Amino acid sequence: MRRYALPAILIAVLGLWTCSSGEPPSETAAAPEKKPAEQIRDETHKFHKDGLVSARVVEDQLGGKDFMPGGNFAAYAKDGKEYSVFFTERRNADQAMFLSMDYRDALTDPKFIPSFGGFFGMDGDVPTMVFQKDKYVVGVTGLDLEDADQAARLIAGYLN
Repeated sequence: MRRYALPAILIAVLGLWTCSSGEPPSETAAAPEKKPAEQIRDETHKFHKDGLVSARVVEDQLGGKDFMPGGNFAAYAKDGKEYSVFFTERRNADQAMFLSMDYRDALTDPKFIPSFGGFFGMDGDVPTMVFQKDKYVVGVTGLDLEDADQAARLIAGYLN
């Protein structure tokens, strides 16, 4: 039995010695690499001008959602109502569909809107409509369903 003990101990010591480099792990290796933000095109000219207060490009987290990429955002004030419209363009319609489903899942009590193939629900305490048009994901926030429907039809007409 003693004959096998010495080789076993030597193998264990060699195994531990070869596994350890003797250097502390570098801090840069532990930090995850941040993915560079995608380049977002300025398409603010696609927002209708009636009631437009401001329009801008948002580099990341469009609509304040961490899962959303960047896109174009506009604030409106019309007939005593303040609301916003945003859209992001994806590579293809499939990517847009999946992203719109993610947004749907972030809404409280989303209701399917057949005329748009989108959803209307609450984002916190803000009424929100989100839908897909081809490779775009579009959102209208701050309006009731009837008014959001009209605002959505306007922006959808500009996204051709």
